[in-house]
Amino acid sequence: MARAREPKKVLVEPASTFSVRIEEKPPEPFQWQDLLRIFRNRWVWILTGFFSLILLILVNFLTPTWIVLDCGSEIALNLEYPRWLSTGDEGMLRLTIQNETSDSLTGIVALQFWGPLPVQLGEGQTTRLEVQGLPPRASASHSVAFRIHSPPLFFRSGTLRFSVQWITAKGPTLCRASEGTEIFWISLAPIHGLQGLYGWLRSGPLSLIVLAFWEWAKKRILKE
Repeated sequence: MARAREPKKVLVEPASTFSVRIEEKPPEPFQWQDLLRIFRNRWVWILTGFFSLILLILVNFLTPTWIVLDCGSEIALNLEYPRWLSTGDEGMLRLTIQNETSDSLTGIVALQFWGPLPVQLGEGQTTRLEVQGLPPRASASHSVAFRIHSPPLFFRSGTLRFSVQWITAKGPTLCRASEGTEIFWISLAPIHGLQGLYGWLRSGPLSLIVLAFWEWAKKRILKE
């Protein structure tokens, strides 16, 4: 019976040295044709349109309205308020008053909520901006944080109405928009926690969705 051949052995002296060269394959250059193939796929356009539509809807809901109010010849009043507000979110009303006279100005800008949705002001918030001796052409600002005081509501209609008054020693003056509007409206958004949803989509999860879709496109579409 023949004996099995023993494997050859290589003996290396402890003090000896030898060099090893590792050749790496260079990365493949980016091919614009691959990108064009991905964008020719109809699913790319469907998903892109879907996410774009969602973001546009959310931006439209969350973009505030900015208007200039007429409260008489003494002041110029800028008002910023949300067009939509969902339950669970914090709304913000911002008032900026500027003295349009040549004398110092004293008075109160007062917000008044008319419902029908219930309102809860933030801690330490007030609906009145008091100015004492405001110099000519100087301005003062005030922000009011508030919430719709209600359990979570989905796909329910509702509005929150409010008005703005300028009160001096001569009496109150109801502020109006350029078209004569005296009562302003904030509509109830159809989704609870809309601000949180928008922030979630803009952060990590949306990036992960885009990354996962890119990897899927490279594996599926480019191999077709």
